[in-house]
Amino acid sequence: MTELWRGYSFMFIDAFDFAAGQSLSEPGSCWKDFYVNNMMMCTDDSCTNSNSRYSFWLATAVPEGQTPTDYYPESTSALTDRETVLNYISRCTVCISDYKIMALHSFSKDKPDNKLQAASRYGWAKLYEGYSFAYQVGSGVGWGTQLSRHSSCLKHFSPIMVAQTNGAEVRWISPNFHATWVLDYSDLSEDDMWESTDYDVTSGADRQAFIQNRLGKCYVIKRNANDRFRYYSDN
Repeated sequence: MTELWRGYSFMFIDAFDFAAGQSLSEPGSCWKDFYVNNMMMCTDDSCTNSNSRYSFWLATAVPEGQTPTDYYPESTSALTDRETVLNYISRCTVCISDYKIMALHSFSKDKPDNKLQAASRYGWAKLYEGYSFAYQVGSGVGWGTQLSRHSSCLKHFSPIMVAQTNGAEVRWISPNFHATWVLDYSDLSEDDMWESTDYDVTSGADRQAFIQNRLGKCYVIKRNANDRFRYYSDN
């Protein structure tokens, strides 16, 4: 495996309630620099850089034992305090490899060991394990990933996992931010499945219980691609 470049984990933009983004498994999600207000809207005779557009980046995970409001800073200007902002933006590396990479989900609280055992007969081996991620919502619209992509299996679970830029302002906490993860409903009754249930994930103990008992588990697996190069981004 050969490293091509390192950067910052870009997710999607929101321009006039339309989302456009990159899967975290693709090289286009790994920008060499972190930009605020990074898009322009162009017509046939002009291009405008406007604060009405937002960009969303993968944030660093909330450490175990801390709440999002304790961990992330208040709304911060990337112009006056850029170093603080960058401390809470996830990093990434783009590599060239001769392996095919795929996510394997259990769709339950248990690790997908049976599926891995079956896949190993065809040359697949475990690369790492994580939690089943599907979709991130920002200020009203969002962007997701295919569950077959390794970007759907994140090594860390975080209740909030996005940083929003609007002009020079960067913020990590908002009632509009929602992350969608795959959950285990196997031990719920049929009636419970159709009711809205809140799980407290603010404290370290409650978050760990949620991870163990509810959060979907996954493996990222690899197989030799017969010397055909595959490009991917590791966030």
